[in-house]
Amino acid sequence: MGFEDVAVTPASSDGGIDVRGTLVAGDVIKTKMAVQVKRWKNNIQAPVVQQVRGSLGVHEQGLIITTSDFSTGARQEAEQPDKTPIALMSGEQMVNLLIEYDIGVMRTSYDLIDLEEDEE
Repeated sequence: MGFEDVAVTPASSDGGIDVRGTLVAGDVIKTKMAVQVKRWKNNIQAPVVQQVRGSLGVHEQGLIITTSDFSTGARQEAEQPDKTPIALMSGEQMVNLLIEYDIGVMRTSYDLIDLEEDEE
């Protein structure tokens, strides 16, 4: 999916960051990424976005992936023009990405049968 040098961070003293890696675009642009993953039922709120931003290393971009979604406040916080932007990926977006890259999915095809109506 375009990531290199991916490493799961240690459970302690990681500042909430779960994975660090480098996102490569077109073999030219390399962006250091810090990713936090949240398996939540409730929407992610703005303080989580602030925490991720505070845990970023030098020249790192942030990404929060959740099985749920994001509150309006979290989205606004992530897009603050005067702060490092934090990318947000909802559960629906994550599922679409997994399907696109055939990760953890099994495709099954079915025959659809239509019955002809009698013409009298």
